[in-house]
Amino acid sequence: MQKGGVFMIPIVALSIFVTAVILFKGYQFWRLQLLNTQFVDQFFGYLYQGNLKSAMPLVNASPNPIARVIESAVSCIFGSNLPLERSRDEIRRVAHFQIRQLETYMKGLEMSSNISPLLGLLGTVQGMVMAFATLEHASTRIDPSLLAGGIWTALITTVAGLMVAIPSLAAHYWFESRIDKTQAIMQDTVIRIINLHSQMQNPGSQTAYAQQAAPQAAGAQAGFTQQAFQGVF
Repeated sequence: MQKGGVFMIPIVALSIFVTAVILFKGYQFWRLQLLNTQFVDQFFGYLYQGNLKSAMPLVNASPNPIARVIESAVSCIFGSNLPLERSRDEIRRVAHFQIRQLETYMKGLEMSSNISPLLGLLGTVQGMVMAFATLEHASTRIDPSLLAGGIWTALITTVAGLMVAIPSLAAHYWFESRIDKTQAIMQDTVIRIINLHSQMQNPGSQTAYAQQAAPQAAGAQAGFTQQAFQGVF
């Protein structure tokens, strides 16, 4: 770190921060079982049979944030007489809260991936300036090893900055892709619950309901409701 100069200090600090964030996010995603979405299909399997009582324990037992959105959607759509606008606001509130929890420290990870290579470049430029300044004050006979040693020392900060930036950028993209996928599943799940609720309002749609197909008779009502909830997320 001494050979890299003063700019190695913030780079090392960023490397510690990035390592801590990656470990924290990995533990958070593991604890929330973010990669496990099988309960969603199982939930709808019961719901398509009209068995909401058996479907909800699957959701309640899951720590996945998608489960919290399902609980909110079922409560607002099936279990209350709230107006459409209030139901949408409540589902949106729960979904946004869950997404914000997943996005904790993501901005810091992105910032680290952008700043660390710039700090490395700045350290290299400073090292080059100092190397040429040393040559300027040297004797008329220039020793090439003096310049090479200065350049080698200066490039250490660039290498260190890239070693921090590359894993932090890769981790940021992976975490972000999982959050985006979770958000998409949340929205798709809410729309499916709304459509199923619309089907249940039509007594003649039970066969199609069990086959996971939208009945033509409830098309107008389902379309209106789905459109109303399209902007939940």
